[in-house]
Amino acid sequence: MINKLLLLNKKKIEKKVKKGKIKTLDYGHHKKDLSLYVHIPFCDLICPYCDFNKYANVDHMIVDFTSALSAEIKSVSEKFKNYSIKSIFFGGGTPSYLDEYSLNNIYEQINSSYDIDPKVEFSIEVNPTDLNEKKLKLYESIGVNRISLGGQSFEDEILIKLGRNHNSKDLETSLNILQDSYIKNINLDLIFGVPDQTIEHWKKTLDKFLSYSLPHLSAYCLTFEPKTKYFRDLKLNKIISPPENLLVKMFNYNTKTLPKSNYEQYEISNWAQKSFKSKHNLRYWQMKNYRGFGPGASSHVEGTRTKNIRSLKSYIKVLMKEEITEDSFIQETNKNTFEDTMSEYIMLNLRLSDGISHQKFFQRFGYRFEVRFENIISELKKASLFETNDKYSKLTNNGKLVSDEISRKLLQEIN
Repeated sequence: MINKLLLLNKKKIEKKVKKGKIKTLDYGHHKKDLSLYVHIPFCDLICPYCDFNKYANVDHMIVDFTSALSAEIKSVSEKFKNYSIKSIFFGGGTPSYLDEYSLNNIYEQINSSYDIDPKVEFSIEVNPTDLNEKKLKLYESIGVNRISLGGQSFEDEILIKLGRNHNSKDLETSLNILQDSYIKNINLDLIFGVPDQTIEHWKKTLDKFLSYSLPHLSAYCLTFEPKTKYFRDLKLNKIISPPENLLVKMFNYNTKTLPKSNYEQYEISNWAQKSFKSKHNLRYWQMKNYRGFGPGASSHVEGTRTKNIRSLKSYIKVLMKEEITEDSFIQETNKNTFEDTMSEYIMLNLRLSDGISHQKFFQRFGYRFEVRFENIISELKKASLFETNDKYSKLTNNGKLVSDEISRKLLQEIN
């Protein structure tokens, strides 16, 4: 009887397809969600604080890189035929550094190889000096609907300190161009905690941001990452790290000022007006599936994390061969253990404003979070770093300032 009903339903669906009432035959099968990250490693210059995989003065490699990247995108597409692409993010490096031909080729390879959701969020990182009307038309033609602008500061003194190749006028010009464009989903990256930056510098920059009424802000506290010029200069006492009390003042200025203009702090460094949270970045923090393309790009698919070859030259060499296997360009593969997954879940969810859902944690791991970590939570609450209720456990504003240390403390309890 059940088989007959299924057959009748199938025939009804087929008739509707023929009449154009529905577009595809699905029979109840739903594709899994997937995000794509595309790493473009080229830069006009290397910023002293940046530890991402990037290269300057290698324009002669762009053509081969584009071919290699397209080859990688195509080589794994069959593996993801049952996935629907919910977000695409071109990061770097500096994606806006690419010429029209290269960017078009990369997009066309993605478009022809994957099932892209009609409501996909498509973001690209842009440097202020690269933005013009021609570039915007290019982005529009390939479906970009979100721009992330690497402004960093509205203060020329701070931009020089950060080694940026734009000034405050360039940033303001690019914002004016964007505000007149079809793209309304705009993020601005800003950095606080820069050596010699004062609270007055930061207030001016944040207040200037608010004057543009942009829907999204990423406000990052500068970190001195190993292998960067800033890290070396810090060790040699050429620069001085800002005092902790100044960083607290800057962070607190954010939490005091931004909500008044209807910005929600949905992640420690990210603020959004209603309906403008970054879908792509949320998928990272929520441990959803994503596939990274390009040298050094990371992926997380069905509990397995992989990382591509980091060297640009080696990446191109491997992917320009006639026969390509996924093993040839993947440098690291790690299948998450139960403990790995729990550690990542805690670390990533604590960055979100909602924190850790007790119900979701129990459903996933079989433990009550508030009981499993009762002693540490009690200690953190006494220090005003943590708060809990019946449904959630999350960081206080003070806790957000030391989120990495709190995560490490909780993770030690697991391991």
